[in-house]
Amino acid sequence: MQPSVHIARPERTDDGAFCARIAQMVNAAYAVGEAGMWRPDTPRTTPDDIAELIAAGELLVAHRRGDALGCVRVQPLDDATWGFGMLAVAPDNQGGGTGGALVDAAEEHAREGGAATMQLEILTPTDAVNPNKARLQRWYAARGYALDRSDAVEDHLPELVPLLAGPCTYDVWRRRLA
Repeated sequence: MQPSVHIARPERTDDGAFCARIAQMVNAAYAVGEAGMWRPDTPRTTPDDIAELIAAGELLVAHRRGDALGCVRVQPLDDATWGFGMLAVAPDNQGGGTGGALVDAAEEHAREGGAATMQLEILTPTDAVNPNKARLQRWYAARGYALDRSDAVEDHLPELVPLLAGPCTYDVWRRRLA
């Protein structure tokens, strides 16, 4: 059974337990997916960050039987391009279609907002192959995304450089929406 996916309700901004649960889920997923890429104990997000995304109407959440299974941030980048990021599925729910359902919902939300193109960014280590990143890139390619450009992280997100355990590229992937 596919999860239901929807924009997090605005009243969830004041639900500290919900925001903490989503932040913990994101941090747990990224601890696995980006293992070794960050300095120890570097969180991907915080409950306050999650509350801000909810308040901005930018957080889609996947649910099944009332349990949050995953989330994704979706936002307009310009008139024709929307982006998604912070795609995370709780580690014990990975491999069951929740990630695909979240990307499908993000793309549909972007189409409804007038997007012709969807974009995502991936940090990729340059000093070693990260098997999780390689798997993720194959997954996005199978969904129709293609690498548009690869730049140095410091050119786009210099604030991340001190948090990274090694050098990375900032890879931009795009897909035309039908």
